[in-house]
Amino acid sequence: SVARMARESLQTSGAGKYFILLMLTDGILTDMSETINTIIEASSLPMSVIIVGVGDADFSDMECLDADGQLLRLGRKVAKRDIVQFVPFRDFKTVSPARLASSVLEEVPGQGSGDFNSREL
Repeated sequence: SVARMARESLQTSGAGKYFILLMLTDGILTDMSETINTIIEASSLPMSVIIVGVGDADFSDMECLDADGQLLRLGRKVAKRDIVQFVPFRDFKTVSPARLASSVLEEVPGQGSGDFNSREL
């Protein structure tokens, strides 16, 4: 998994590496609590998660995972930093692919620099 690779890079000479997981989804999650917990655990790793919603489904769960303005939390567990960017593809059907790409990658520079700063790189 990407999280495993990111975790292993911290223990090797790859301390300057950063990973991006791109997920395409129809919006259906089978276990929201498990997903949130996994993202919280991954928030201390050198990685970002980009989720692109495909179709006309209800993406409210994906919006929840993209915790803009606040850190993702589950009970007493709180993410170290925001690592998720969610973009609904349907919002970009009539615009240029460049606008979609810009939105998909919009938060990655800040997420990457946040990780590097936290590890003092």
